[in-house]
Amino acid sequence: MLSELRKHPGALLISLALHALVIGLMVLNLNSVDKLQDTKVGPVAKTVQAEVVDQKQLDAKEKQKQLEEKRKREAEKKKKDLEAKKLADNKKKEAEKKRKAEARKKAELKRKKEAEEKRKKEADRKASEKRKVEEKRKAEQRKAEQKRKAEEQRKAEAAKAAEEKRKAEEARIAEEKRKAEEAKHQEEERKRKQAEERRLAEQEQKRKEAELKAKLLAEENQRRLNSLQEAYKLAIFQKVKRNWIRPAESEKIPECWVRVLQGPGGIILDVTFGTCNGSTKTYRASIEKAVYKAEPLPKPGDPSLFERELNFNFRPE
Repeated sequence: MLSELRKHPGALLISLALHALVIGLMVLNLNSVDKLQDTKVGPVAKTVQAEVVDQKQLDAKEKQKQLEEKRKREAEKKKKDLEAKKLADNKKKEAEKKRKAEARKKAELKRKKEAEEKRKKEADRKASEKRKVEEKRKAEQRKAEQKRKAEEQRKAEAAKAAEEKRKAEEARIAEEKRKAEEAKHQEEERKRKQAEERRLAEQEQKRKEAELKAKLLAEENQRRLNSLQEAYKLAIFQKVKRNWIRPAESEKIPECWVRVLQGPGGIILDVTFGTCNGSTKTYRASIEKAVYKAEPLPKPGDPSLFERELNFNFRPE
């Protein structure tokens, strides 16, 4: 109620004035009663005087009483008027209050609606900002991802280029090494070939020299063997000739090729004849006998000249 009165200060002042008026009338009535009692209380003289009070005073009192009643009625009326006004004011206030409440309600609804719209707008703004921030973040992420991928690709390409460069350098070094080794190998091969050629040349020279020497030696040996063979055959022939006795009836002494089969140590195994034109059986028998008498046949000057089968031309002349 105080809060309502604070909201309507005019009504508060009117209410205070009515209360002050009622309180003043009550104080005035109490003073009149006290005076009446004071007249009753007192000595006997005063009582007598009260009995013979002047008619004017009574009229005045009556008039005063009427005035008081009139004032009461006026006060009551004023009070009722004030109460009616107060009631009207209260109704008006209630109506105003109701109107204000409805206005406040409408204003509150409007405020709430505006607040809701504002909240919604704010939410939409925040959502839009959040969406923009998210899109910006995603765009930055995409940009960062693209940058990362580009950096990775750059690094990969750089690594690939470095690897290719390294491989190319290794290949160059390997090629240079291969060429150097090949050149070295070629040089070594050239030197080896030269050495081999020199060795082969020397070997060929030595071979030729050895061959020549061997040839000379062989020729010498062959000459020696031929000489020994001739001497060997001559020795056999001469030994056979020394043991040959010419048959008495033989007039002619033809040449006969004699083939002698001998064993080790010059033992005669067999005697046959080859060409022996104009010879007789007796002539051939004398030769055969001479061969057997020549046993053992002479040994050759070189064991290699030993022939199991000997062929020689018997010519006694």
